[in-house]
Amino acid sequence: MLMASRTRTAAELWDGWLEMWNEDPGAAHKIIGAEYRLHLPTTGATIDPETIRDPGAMADWVAGFTGKFEGLRYETDLGPVVDGELAVCRWFGTATCLGRTGWPSDVPGKRITWVGVDILRIVDGWIVEAWTQGAETDERPPSDV
Repeated sequence: MLMASRTRTAAELWDGWLEMWNEDPGAAHKIIGAEYRLHLPTTGATIDPETIRDPGAMADWVAGFTGKFEGLRYETDLGPVVDGELAVCRWFGTATCLGRTGWPSDVPGKRITWVGVDILRIVDGWIVEAWTQGAETDERPPSDV
């Protein structure tokens, strides 16, 4: 007897998104659809988002990006807020710079905090498209308050 697979909720996929960024880039294979599209702002982008089209490419990019920092950690500030296929989350990221990004503020040893928003388009329990925008901030993450 075949069992129908349960479609994952936006909250479950967001938890998987954080697992991918915080613990295991390979978690991309559990949450990213076979056909995937990533959107990034062009200023300061560390890659061309057109090259990220599947879970393997996403896992490779996440591993490369997180490897440019020490102790990089993301946490949810708000969300996911769901509207149809879209889930929106506001997040904070904190890390210690290693001087590997080429960004002017990436000074080895400097503690950095970002705040951002990710919008995930979810179809049949898979993330098939993502928009991400983040910026350096002086705002403190909820875990620091």
